[in-house]
Amino acid sequence: MSIMTLGFPEVLNLLSSMYLCKPTKEALENWKILLSENVPDFLLDLKNAVDSINLDSEQEVEDLLWEYTRLFIGPYKLPCPPWESVYTSPKKLMMQDAYDEVLDFYSGTGLAVNNPDIMPDHIGAELNFLAVLFQKIDREPEKMSYCTNIAIRFLDEHIIKWVPEFTQDMEDIADSSFYKALAKATRDFINPENADIIQKFV
Repeated sequence: MSIMTLGFPEVLNLLSSMYLCKPTKEALENWKILLSENVPDFLLDLKNAVDSINLDSEQEVEDLLWEYTRLFIGPYKLPCPPWESVYTSPKKLMMQDAYDEVLDFYSGTGLAVNNPDIMPDHIGAELNFLAVLFQKIDREPEKMSYCTNIAIRFLDEHIIKWVPEFTQDMEDIADSSFYKALAKATRDFINPENADIIQKFV
């Protein structure tokens, strides 16, 4: 039986879901299945971290759920807020200029965040936006140049401006190997100095 390779849109969707979804047993099972495919090198640490989670241990799953809450939800001050506005605004607040700019960017391409509970400048929403763009290329190859140019603009104007700092904070602060590995995989994936990643945008 041949081993399927995790494609570019699938990687983006996977990373997006890990920020948007709580690490329930069901979610972890799905991520483990996706990462059982032939993954690129920068996902190997994440794959190993997921594989090391004992899904039959209620305590391990509960610990991850608590870490997700501590890192991204609250109620206490978030050590690594998952919104672009917080990292790019002078007062480090939500719903600042980046919020409106990202929303305008989505609208200009005919795409939008349909879930009212998700801020458009949330890390998960921004990664999902890139996934949708590259899924569009798969469905409509004639739009490859258009979608790729949009992706490069979005990467340069938004993601690169804050995700490296966000993921470094997350890796430094997280207790679990899973969230440390997720932070590193995300940072490696969008690193403009990583030739293997940039090739996927051109």
